[in-house]
Amino acid sequence: MPHIVVDKVKDVKFPVKVDEVNFLFRADDLIGVQTENAKFLIKVLKKDNGYLVKYDKITRPLISEIKKAYKAFVKLNEAKILFENIEGIKEKIPNKNLLDITSDLSGIDIVEVGFGSGRHLIHLAKTYPDKIILGIEIHKPSIEQVLKRCIHENIDNIRIINHDARIILSKIPSNRLHSIYVHFPVPWDKKPHRRVINEDFISESVRVLQKDGFLHLRTDSDNYFEYSFSEFMKFPKVDLKVKKNIPYEVSSKYEDRWKKMQKDIYDIYMINHEISEELNENFDFSFECRLENLDFEPKIYENFVIHIEKIFKIDDKRELIRATIGNFNRPEHIYILNQEKPEYFKKPAPIKENYLAHMKLKGLFNGCTGRG
Repeated sequence: MPHIVVDKVKDVKFPVKVDEVNFLFRADDLIGVQTENAKFLIKVLKKDNGYLVKYDKITRPLISEIKKAYKAFVKLNEAKILFENIEGIKEKIPNKNLLDITSDLSGIDIVEVGFGSGRHLIHLAKTYPDKIILGIEIHKPSIEQVLKRCIHENIDNIRIINHDARIILSKIPSNRLHSIYVHFPVPWDKKPHRRVINEDFISESVRVLQKDGFLHLRTDSDNYFEYSFSEFMKFPKVDLKVKKNIPYEVSSKYEDRWKKMQKDIYDIYMINHEISEELNENFDFSFECRLENLDFEPKIYENFVIHIEKIFKIDDKRELIRATIGNFNRPEHIYILNQEKPEYFKKPAPIKENYLAHMKLKGLFNGCTGRG
């Protein structure tokens, strides 16, 4: 982790500005920082050989912004750098093909979940050159490999995102997608709750698919096939096409291996015939009044979780709350500046589970109750 060690830290009154860096507040060992391009936290810890200064992982900005903050911090405290490991770190050039949870997904046409080596994803991009293909993957080496291929093969209609597929689908407009591909997902036989295919995923797929669009599941697992088929059949109206050991237009390296082992390969196509209501994403993440009577007991609901983890004091009227909110399988770590009218230090991603958690959070710890 890029950090510095300095010889001293002065007693500074916040807020204060140094060059183009604003130091907003100090909350115990955390300092709020804002530059022209980022808003984040740095942590200052007393050590035997000086003071360790490092960025907070939850609010991690680009390396260039961290460098600005560290240099301004040294200047603010008239300190001497005893150690640093940041000057030689190169900033990765942003890749236009790489998206994040805040990106606009309204132009996506096709989605592949868990693309692995990217062989099928590249095939889709070349088969549908006029469509934008979104690959969703949590394995970063696979992402880097496909991004390199996009550059080397001059492919410009692929977009990549490193996130949970169930959350990403919830951000795509209704009736938008031509198709969704889930090829050879991890079976998770011992942890079935982690499977991609479930009622929520299928329901969300129906919403985002165009009329006559389809979801294609391909698996080598007997258990996953049977489980998925039963999940599809829970829906009152469903059009399924099932195939077994029928050659597909492109084969992954794992599929090649499984065929040599004479394993069965199953395909399930779910064709959508519904026109869904438009997605409403006008989520308001504002607070009306101070959060009070906070407790640290995790609160788990059907679709989301809320967990107040720690409270950092700023002054008599303000504090910084670190919490986890949102989707149970992939929650978001956030900070809330708790004051007369609280605000998120950085707003959560605008997705349904985060909004539901936000509304429940306000209801649980509503400081307005009983005020005149």
